[in-house]
Amino acid sequence: MARVQVTANFYLDELVPKSILDARGDRAIQLLDMRIIQAAQFIREQLGETIYINNWFNGGNLDECGLRTFNTKTGAVFSQHKFGRALDLHSPAGVQRMFEVVKDNEKTLIADQLLTTVEDIKFTPTWLHIDCRWTGLDKLLIVQP
Repeated sequence: MARVQVTANFYLDELVPKSILDARGDRAIQLLDMRIIQAAQFIREQLGETIYINNWFNGGNLDECGLRTFNTKTGAVFSQHKFGRALDLHSPAGVQRMFEVVKDNEKTLIADQLLTTVEDIKFTPTWLHIDCRWTGLDKLLIVQP
């Protein structure tokens, strides 16, 4: 299967698990909230470094850092990942640097409704969880798992 480029820096296989891509093909994009994909692209552009989400396509072990199936044992029962509204970002730049980019651009991300929530990086030292759930806040919600 040919890779489907979704943004300048991200492919569909990075956003969904292999099982969903196998079952739905290009239509897997319909299961994702475009806002979270645009948020990841924005963060990537501001960071100026590679960001990856799932890497199973290239032989890596990450398969559930984007969309997750409802029957997965990974994460919370009603995780934003299961609704296509969350991503776990990884980068050689590190979690702290990605978090700084989000905080530095918080007003833009909130105003454009691209991002509303991150997990506290004290609990996620190897990835940055971002999501676009409704919070009703005019600032970033930082949650603890």
